[in-house]
Amino acid sequence: MTITPEISSDPVKVWQAAVPVLYNIKEASFKIKANFVETNLATTELFYGAKWEKATEKDGNGGWKELPGTWRLNLSSTPQLEEISLVVDWGQADIQYRAVIERAMVADRGAIQLQRQESGKYELTIEALDSSGRLGYVLTTDNLKETSAPPSPVASADLETDTAAPGDTTHVSVTGFKPGATITVTTGTDKITTTGGQTDQRGAARIPLAVASDCPVGRYEIKASDGTTEAAAGALVVDAKPKTA
Repeated sequence: MTITPEISSDPVKVWQAAVPVLYNIKEASFKIKANFVETNLATTELFYGAKWEKATEKDGNGGWKELPGTWRLNLSSTPQLEEISLVVDWGQADIQYRAVIERAMVADRGAIQLQRQESGKYELTIEALDSSGRLGYVLTTDNLKETSAPPSPVASADLETDTAAPGDTTHVSVTGFKPGATITVTTGTDKITTTGGQTDQRGAARIPLAVASDCPVGRYEIKASDGTTEAAAGALVVDAKPKTA
C-alpha cells in the first residue's frame, strides 16, 4: 500500500529574480494505492464498479430461471463508481497512526494478479474528494508534547469576597488572560459597577466592584471577559448591613 499526497503548482516569477518568488497551488490530491488480496463482495464490487446478481438461464418455456448457487456480475461499458469512506491504519512499535478519507472514489484500477502460489490481488487507486475544504485527516497516538506549543494559561476570575453590603466596594481578580487586555466585568445589574481594568504583563488584574447604596439585596453572577475569552468569578451576595444597637 502506498499513500501519496500530491500538489500541482504554478511558479510566480518577477523580473528582479531569476527564481520564482511564490508558488500558487493549482491542484491537490491524496491517493491510496493498494492491492486487495481478499476476494469478497465488497472488494469485487468496488473493483468492477458493478453489483453481483443472481445468475439466470432460459427455462425452455420462453422464461428465465435462476441458476442455483451461481452469481453474475455484468462488466458495464460505463462502470458506476461508488463514493466510499476509507480508513488506513499502520503502526510503529507501540505508536498507532490512522489516515481517514471521508469522501473517496476509485480513480484507477490495475491488472488482476493470479498466481499459483498466491492469493488473487485487485490493484486499486483510490483518490480523496473534497469534504468541507479538506481531503481527509491523520490521527496518531504519538506523544508530540515536545514539538507542540506550550499550553495557553486558562483564564479565570475570582471574587475577593462572596458577600457585600450596599455601599461597599469589593474586588474581582483575573488571571490567565492575554497581557495588556482590556477586561470587561458584567454583574447583571447597574447597581454594581466597575471602572474596568487592563491586565499586566502576566495577564492578571484586580478590578474594583462598587455596590450602590440602593442596590437590592440578592445574588449577582459576576463574569469577566476580554472580548474573546470569558471567565465566571462566581456569585456575589448583596445583603444589608446588620443593625447596631
